[in-house]
Amino acid sequence: MEHVLGTAIKITTILDDSTPSTVKISIYNPSNVLVVTEASMIAESGANSVYYYIYQSSENDLEGDYIFAIKVEKGAYTSVAQKIATFMYGAWISR
Repeated sequence: MEHVLGTAIKITTILDDSTPSTVKISIYNPSNVLVVTEASMIAESGANSVYYYIYQSSENDLEGDYIFAIKVEKGAYTSVAQKIATFMYGAWISR
């Protein structure tokens, strides 16, 4: 999947639980600067446990590894998972 800087990227996650209280995403750029802070992810219509967030990149964004941290809360319980995506040579590469 390729995404050129300056375009939107849809970040999707599939949860083990279909009834979380909240699902939020934070995104760090290659300089470890927080560029998105706990934005709410949206439940995919008609797909249990699937949530997404659309990140609008800028043509001026940095190339390199971006860290996506997904925070899921259900009642008093919180879980956080991280994924790295790389921007290089004009494409986002998810790992």
